[in-house]
Parts: sequence; structure tokens; C-alpha cells
Amino acid sequence: MPQWLVQTLLVVFAVHLLLFGRAWWRNRTLRLAVTTATFGLLVTSFSLRLAAPELAVGGVAVWWLPRVAGWVGAVASVTLWLRERRGRN
Repeated sequence: MPQWLVQTLLVVFAVHLLLFGRAWWRNRTLRLAVTTATFGLLVTSFSLRLAAPELAVGGVAVWWLPRVAGWVGAVASVTLWLRERRGRN
């Protein structure tokens, strides 16, 4: 992934982290907490990718670990959103 794309995604994820963090602070819902944590993991991942891309543990790049956890968080967040949406209908 090109450096400029990593930087751009880091900014996008950081803005989303701030916005969803603020929404969670106001509403205190599980879905917003999971979404905020997901963006926190993505910000961590892309920050590590910029700051220490060669850092590895057991042959696995350290930035990869929070990214995979972010995928899990994204699935959980979308699942909670769908449940919430289904409950409104």
C-alpha cells in the first residue's frame, strides 16, 4: 500500500474515531462503543504501519494484529447496527 494512502486512511480513521467517540459519549450504546473501539484499532494499526512498518513479533507485522481485530470489530458493529435497525421496523 502506498505511503500516501496509509496517511490518508489514518486521517480518515482518526476523524471517524473522534466523531463516533463523541456520539458514544453522548448516547452510551453498545453499537457506538464497538464502532469507536474499531476505529481506535484502525488508527493504532495505521499509526504502527507508518511509524514502525518493519516491527514484527513471531514473523507477523505488529501493525497487522490491530487491523485484524478491527475487522472483527467492524463485523460486530455492522451486526449490532442491523439488529438495532431490525428492531425499529
